[in-house]
Amino acid sequence: MFEKIMLRIRAERKKMALKRKIIGFSFVLAVSFFGLIPAVKMAYSGFVGSGFVQLFSLVFSDTSTVISFWQNFVLSLLESLPTTGLMAAGIALFFLLGSLKFLSKNIKGLSYSKQLLINS
Repeated sequence: MFEKIMLRIRAERKKMALKRKIIGFSFVLAVSFFGLIPAVKMAYSGFVGSGFVQLFSLVFSDTSTVISFWQNFVLSLLESLPTTGLMAAGIALFFLLGSLKFLSKNIKGLSYSKQLLINS
């Protein structure tokens, strides 16, 4: 009887810890989702403002010149990349996908433990 009570207490503690983690990761998911929107806008305006799009379009319009000066062309492309916007979007996307992965794995376990408690 005592062991059954202790097992039930441990199960409840694990469930409470899992609920706290789910709440925390849900908050991270929401913040990263809403942070992704301005980060993508910042990356887009960086691409447009830096002239990266116009420079990259030379690949399709003037391929022979790009091939002959490919080293300078690649360096110019790298210099015009909007690194701040890309980093912000990458970080927000990383946290969004990471929290989504955690939630998808652990919400199943939480619902499965509810079924066990109902059946026992």
